[in-house]
Amino acid sequence: MDLSIIIVNYNVYNDIIQCIKSIYEHLKGLKFEIIVIDNCSFNRDIEELNNIYPEVNLILLNNNNGFGFANNIGMKASSGKYFLLLNPDIIIQDNSIYILFETLEKFKNAAVVGPVQYKPGSGLEYYYTFFPSLYSRFTQEFGLYMKTKRMKKRFYDFLDTNIAKGIPFKVDWVIGSSMMLRKELYELTGGFDEAFFLYEEETEWQYRISKMGYDILMVPEAKVIHNHHSSTSKIGIMFILFQEYRSRIIFDIKRNEKVFSFARRLMVINSIIFRFIYFSIFNFQSVEIFMKRINLYLSLLKMDISFKENVRKNRFIFSDFNDLFFNTGNAKL
Repeated sequence: MDLSIIIVNYNVYNDIIQCIKSIYEHLKGLKFEIIVIDNCSFNRDIEELNNIYPEVNLILLNNNNGFGFANNIGMKASSGKYFLLLNPDIIIQDNSIYILFETLEKFKNAAVVGPVQYKPGSGLEYYYTFFPSLYSRFTQEFGLYMKTKRMKKRFYDFLDTNIAKGIPFKVDWVIGSSMMLRKELYELTGGFDEAFFLYEEETEWQYRISKMGYDILMVPEAKVIHNHHSSTSKIGIMFILFQEYRSRIIFDIKRNEKVFSFARRLMVINSIIFRFIYFSIFNFQSVEIFMKRINLYLSLLKMDISFKENVRKNRFIFSDFNDLFFNTGNAKL
């Protein structure tokens, strides 16, 4: 088996159908399997998938333990030489999968490769391809992520310049919504760290891989369309914000850089306090949302101050987790 394609679903059945359709339309010349892991969707239409694609290996999980956990389940069940991890909202373009496969065949020191991602309508989807630094974390925490000259240069100019050259180029990490890797790297590293529920799990994994001396490559000739956040739009904004902060904290703990971690903690605490003051006082909506915000920010502060203890013990710190997960809708934070 040349390739195992692994897709994690959470309540986006229609996206899964379109994603798989694009795979069959554009992937030629490789022996491959498709494995779909359903992360305990409350919409059970995913159970109809095998009526359309009976050859797909559908794995239904009884609990949602996060993106990394589900992908690890899929990789354990895979038999391919290489693994292609796809979000369900990815649409494959042309022969991009084969190009990624050939890149791993050609560049023996490359452990992970990723395509260039485009938004629906052809605009390039930019993301920060460097590992987090104190400076990038600072801009991230205080809403300056793409506004400073230095960040714009790294964010836009770096990708524009290298993509224009049309040849694979080194990055620190490629986004987890579409990444291909060698099976042996999964076996060597154990895959995603399952302490992460959502966000930064692919960055942390590739950080470990890069420390082993392997290269991470972006491949301009390989292209996909990404209908961003189709799965995360199904869950509450509060939950998303919590997981973003939580994942940043876990990543920085794992880096084991004391100065970096201490400075990060101060930034996170200040940012949390700032957000709490602004959104709870100047953008007050209701007592119910106000109390949920208190629960959210106090949980984040407790987690960051307690640091290693709480972040490892509890995957969810909210007392009303289910309510926050399913019923917050688009409440602003």
